[in-house]
Amino acid sequence: MKNHPIICRKALPAVFVLLCSIACCISCSKDEDTPPEYIPPQESSAPAPEADLLDIVFHNDGTAKDVSAAKIPVETLSGTAMMTYYNDTYQQYVAHFSHTPGSSVNEGYFKADYSANQKFINGLADGHSLEVLFKVDSESDGTVEWKMLSSMSSGGTGFLISKAERGTELTFLPNVSTTGKSNYIWTKSGITPEAGRYYHAVGVWNKQEGKTYIYVDGELKGTMDAPGNFVYPSKTTSYWFGIGVDASPTSGQSAWKGDVAIARIYDAPLTASEVSALWNKVKRTQNPCSVEISGLLFLPSCEVSSNYRYTLYGKGFASGDKIKFESLTVSDRSYTLDTTVSSESVSVRIPDSFSSDRYRMVLLRGQAQYPLGIAEFTFTENPVQLTKPRVIAHRGFHTEGAPENSVEALAAAQELGVYGSELDVWITSDGRLVVNHDKTFEGDSHVIENSTYDQIKNLTLSNGEKVPTLDDFLEQAAKSTTTKLIVEIKRHSSAANNERAADAVVALVKQAGLTDRVEYVCFDYATCKRLVAALPDATVGYLNGDQAPATVQKDGIRSIAYNYSIISVRPDWIREAHDNGMVINTWTVNAETDMMKCIALNIDFVTTNYPRTLKELLTKTFVSAE
Repeated sequence: MKNHPIICRKALPAVFVLLCSIACCISCSKDEDTPPEYIPPQESSAPAPEADLLDIVFHNDGTAKDVSAAKIPVETLSGTAMMTYYNDTYQQYVAHFSHTPGSSVNEGYFKADYSANQKFINGLADGHSLEVLFKVDSESDGTVEWKMLSSMSSGGTGFLISKAERGTELTFLPNVSTTGKSNYIWTKSGITPEAGRYYHAVGVWNKQEGKTYIYVDGELKGTMDAPGNFVYPSKTTSYWFGIGVDASPTSGQSAWKGDVAIARIYDAPLTASEVSALWNKVKRTQNPCSVEISGLLFLPSCEVSSNYRYTLYGKGFASGDKIKFESLTVSDRSYTLDTTVSSESVSVRIPDSFSSDRYRMVLLRGQAQYPLGIAEFTFTENPVQLTKPRVIAHRGFHTEGAPENSVEALAAAQELGVYGSELDVWITSDGRLVVNHDKTFEGDSHVIENSTYDQIKNLTLSNGEKVPTLDDFLEQAAKSTTTKLIVEIKRHSSAANNERAADAVVALVKQAGLTDRVEYVCFDYATCKRLVAALPDATVGYLNGDQAPATVQKDGIRSIAYNYSIISVRPDWIREAHDNGMVINTWTVNAETDMMKCIALNIDFVTTNYPRTLKELLTKTFVSAE
């Protein structure tokens, strides 16, 4: 392969590549009816090669598949920060990611696992090429690396946008070493990707030559010496390529924000002529238009009727925006609806012709497209009105200064005006009830249930409070008529201690005259039953998440208080609980997108570390009759 001169960014052609399938912001042309100009492929001295190790195709249903000869299994880790959508210019589905750039995530990406494919593994080792067609939604601020196609966990290969100290450049980064130790080859392009513009990039490691190359829009932009052998990721659990993230042993890292239309890997180091041929297949004239919606929130499911108004909240909407609703189940079912825009929201009116379905929502601005997300609508004459959940501060309102499980955190929750403030109770060996989450206090070795009160009473919280007792909490609780105490009786090491704790809590609450102001939750089922026997009118919630609501209700337990990861995937349990006159509490819900799902699921109580966020969220109207 010949060496080519490096071309600086100023010399880049005005025409950039759009993705062979990508979508978001294609053009902000004033004439909305004028399609983007198509530039026919130019003659190339070599035919366009076919990717033989990985060739990702994205589907309407949000999944992806490798159509190369290698047939690498591709896992779809669905999430609200990822969707596929149809790109009108390239007439194919592309993937859109709305992660916080550079973040670590457990969902919202594709995972192409090559750990069981020795031919693939060998193919990387003897030289390889990577091809991507991508767009960023916002320019990098230089604080983090973010990656759209990568398998770079202490070894491996992939693309990234680098941190500021390396120029926030599009970079090809194979790990090649003459010693066997990790040695990344920073093959820079000199290009900081613009928001809204699609780029075609090819990274090549030619082992025989001992060099790397990076091409952008068909032109060579950088080369580096790279003698030696390929260094794989340090752990076989990282033997996968992330689309929308970088691989790690346990999750996705360095997450992407923008589109990925092409993600391909070739066994051979491609020539300049072959790269040019690939570029010619996807070349389009671009008028870049950056559309970015920040703080996007919407109901993921709801019932609607004709003329109902459905509202999405966020910043960045503009007058004249339309939203296209595309069915994920019926290929020819779609609705393009006019919007009403405010400084913090956009809303549409549901038409008479609307059908129940799961829809992809895409913002249309001129020729630009911006994927918003996926929502499921049930169209009915009598929609069920959503009941907004009530807010419980988890261990008190402790995320704005007060220590968790402190009287100060309870007072802050009362001042905020939330429904409840949760706390954790243990009993000492001499019968005192103290408040702490763990069985020991931080920095102290005394196990609370095995210690006397005198042994721990002088320990202090970070705000200077002495070890708080339930007496202290009840005294503070009496100062508010609105915020209830949600007392979790911790699961002790023996049934006898569980019983001692439950009996002591009931006696102390009765003594304080606050039986109507205290509710209870427990992981131990026997403790729940003991509380119900002592306080038949009290709300007692079972926490463990292993019993159907109807079973719990038969024992007089009025609430299921299950972890969000359990209840969010069991809408049947939510219906069953409500059908049996029970209420549902879920914990610990901290992300706004999860809070939105709780609203959509008609959950009664949401326990969160961020009660102010949830309280403010509940002031918004997401669906309404008009």
